[in-house]
Order: sequence, then structure tokens, then C-alpha cells
Amino acid sequence: MHMTRSHAPWLQRLLTLGLNLGLSANLLAQPAPPSVKPDSGPWDSGAGFHFDLKKKKLQKTRQSVSGMACNLDARQQRICLLAFDEGAEARYAFVGPQALRIDAEPVVLRDTTDELDAEAAATDGRYFYVTGSHSAKRGDCASNPGSRHVIRFRLDPATGRALRSPNGALVDHADSGRLWPLIQAQPELAPYVGDRKCLGDEPPSEAPTLAGQQGVNIEGMAVQNGQLYFGFRGPVLEGVARVLAVNAEALFSPQAASAPKATVTRLALGQRRGIRDMVAVKTGFLLLAGPDDSRASQDAGWTVAWWDGKADASRVVQPKILAALDLGSVKLRQCDKELKPEAITVLEETPAAYKLLVLSDGLCDGGPLAFTVAR
Repeated sequence: MHMTRSHAPWLQRLLTLGLNLGLSANLLAQPAPPSVKPDSGPWDSGAGFHFDLKKKKLQKTRQSVSGMACNLDARQQRICLLAFDEGAEARYAFVGPQALRIDAEPVVLRDTTDELDAEAAATDGRYFYVTGSHSAKRGDCASNPGSRHVIRFRLDPATGRALRSPNGALVDHADSGRLWPLIQAQPELAPYVGDRKCLGDEPPSEAPTLAGQQGVNIEGMAVQNGQLYFGFRGPVLEGVARVLAVNAEALFSPQAASAPKATVTRLALGQRRGIRDMVAVKTGFLLLAGPDDSRASQDAGWTVAWWDGKADASRVVQPKILAALDLGSVKLRQCDKELKPEAITVLEETPAAYKLLVLSDGLCDGGPLAFTVAR
């Protein structure tokens, strides 16, 4: 049958439906991943992180760990920069035997009263990187320009901390706002980025007349081979999440006249699961996936997946789902509010397995949980 121009929209809808059904069938055809319980945790963190805040706000901040970037210092001690989605400061912690040893040194990411809404951290051994969510505010969809920043500063390999000048300033501290217009320029993300783009599918709790618009929300970041990778919790459509990759130097170059080139890869992580964090490994990336921003997704559960990191804008990529995290036996402590895994790092990588440390938003000081996940 000859297809006229008037039939084109219907054909496109049928093709799209077929692709979505095919993708769903592929997801359903995969074997269920093994369920993995924590090896240990929540780990002890002593007196915990301290911020110059009133008691109630202090506890809320301690419960807001949302990203971590770890490396080894000159003595081969593992030290991590932890990001919080409250305020605009980070902190350090040493990873000990089933415990976090808190370091008191404050790391001011932005000298501002605005909240960065820091959601992820990464390191390549040369720099630390911290990103804001670049999302609208969850409660009322209000625009949140304070979150539209990516921070970079130099790492001191001797101490594992930020390198500081004699006056205490972070060396090579840079604050880039270039990611926001870059996201707007990507066809895969443009419909979901802008002022007052509500998160998820439902109206926000404080503005019930507005509609959920699957607004962008960055919650994961990793760096590898000079590229920064930003993982999105939203939008998630038909079980597909997004990762944006961009050259790190280009993102922070003030001399560049044009926007840096970026690629968006679509990853099939399962229905109602977005990226909650990501970390570079020898052969690609591990992805911590969990409920997207819709309230109806809160029972989606958390998984760990492996992706080879190869960008492919032409198709939906299927990462290898390694494990489903079984959190049913984790008991909340007196200081804890809720369990929401949002930060991941690799403690050991062997040919057979990854030994992981997972921190949670809602648990004081992240409530570290250790897992062993087969490759």
C-alpha cells in the first residue's frame, strides 16, 4: 500500500510502539539477577560528620550523603570525598575495617547561601568533580539555578584530599555552568529540561495543579579517559535511562567559544529505574540503579549493572544486570530516617567479583553497606 504523508504520524506511532514492546520483551526475557544481601553494615562512623548547624539541621545534613569519590593516599589508605545534597560543602572520610573514620576538614564547594544540591562526586586521580542535580525543586517544581553547577578542583596524591594553596584555597578550583545549556541542546533530553520542569509523572506535593514532566535530574557521575559521564535519575521512559558524556576539559574551558560536543546514550535499566550513581571500573562502569522520580516507582528496588561505556546514540543499550540489592535485613539506627542507596564505590575488583561500598541518602553519614557482586 502506498503511504501518503498524512499516514506518516500514524506509522511513526506504530513503529515507536513496536520498538517499546520489543524493548520490554527483551527486558522481560533476561534472567532475574541474583539477589545479594550486605556482607556488613551499616558501618560505624563514630560521632559522625559535623557542620556548623543547629541540631535538627545537622542531623538532616548528616542524612543527606548523595555521592562519593574515593582514592588511595600515599600510605595506601582509602580516603573518600563525600557530597551532601544539603548545603554547599563536602567532607572526607577514611574507609577502615567495617567503619568510616570521619575527617573534620571542611571542603567549601561554592561560597554561596544557595544549595548546590550536590548529587554525585567522581575522581580521576588528578581532580575531584562534584555535580549539582540540575533539576527543579522536588516539592513545588520551582527553578533551582543553584543546582546547575559542576565543580572541579585539584587532588593532592600524597594526602588523597584536595590540594590547597598556602592561604588554604582549593587549587585549580573551577565552577562550570556549561552543563545546563549543553543538556538543553541534546534532542534526547531537551523536552525534559527547562524552568519548572516537574520531576517524575505526578504533580509535586506542594503544587498539585502542576503536572509531572519527567524533568531532568542528575544523580550519578563518573570520569574515565578524560570524559565526564552524567547519569540521570530522570527522565526514565519505557524502562530507559540516559547518560550524557562530555570531554571534561571542554566543559571547564573558559576560552571555548562554542558548546562542547556531548553524546547521550540510552540504557535499559528496567521499568521505573533511573541511575542513582555510577563509578568507573577497568572495563567500563558500574551503575547503581534505583527508583526514578515518580512516587509510583518507589518499590522498583535497587540493582547494580555493568556497562562497557561505549556510546551509541542509534539504539537502546542493554547493560548487564549483575545483582539486585536485598536490603530487607538492614535495620535503621536511632539517627537514621530511611534507606535510599545513592552512592557507590569499588573497594576491590577481582576477576570474579566486585567488592562494593554503598552509601544511602536517609542514613546518618551514609550508613555504609558492603556488598560482594559477582561479575
